[in-house]
Amino acid sequence: MKFLVLLLALVTCAAVQALLPAWAWFGGAQAPVLLALVLFYAFHYSRRWMLWCAFAAGLLQDALGQVPLGCSCLCFALAGLWAQRHREDVDEQAYISQIIFGGVAAAMMTLLLYGLLRFKGEITLPVGDALRKTLGTVLLAAVLTPVVFRVVLGLERRLGERPALETGGHP
Repeated sequence: MKFLVLLLALVTCAAVQALLPAWAWFGGAQAPVLLALVLFYAFHYSRRWMLWCAFAAGLLQDALGQVPLGCSCLCFALAGLWAQRHREDVDEQAYISQIIFGGVAAAMMTLLLYGLLRFKGEITLPVGDALRKTLGTVLLAAVLTPVVFRVVLGLERRLGERPALETGGHP
């Protein structure tokens, strides 16, 4: 059942990310919904599950965009490994932790992907535009990461992967 929940979350997040418009004033930044899902798996599951999520999310993101297949897999995996390394240091249920980790992971991922694509000669985006896009992605990730965490937790509860809340408070 855990695999089916992951599959449903991946397809839903990929669809939402593809349907949300790029923000022109943020340098064409896309909403990093799949990155937020990888961070969710980094905080709540084993390394194996997080890496499966990162690999699948990377392939989906590359397939839906103009990035050569596999580039985003590496970036997602590194962001997830970084988050897992530090998950014991923070309260993963706190909004501030999710906002900070989402923003920092988005910056890491955007800059690493920019570096990879620039090195391969796939893009010629000026550094200033890349930094503006990075800032936009950070802001979008800071807003979206807590939302994705709550939605996926709710999905898992409804599908029986997590126990339902008893008090009606925050998860």
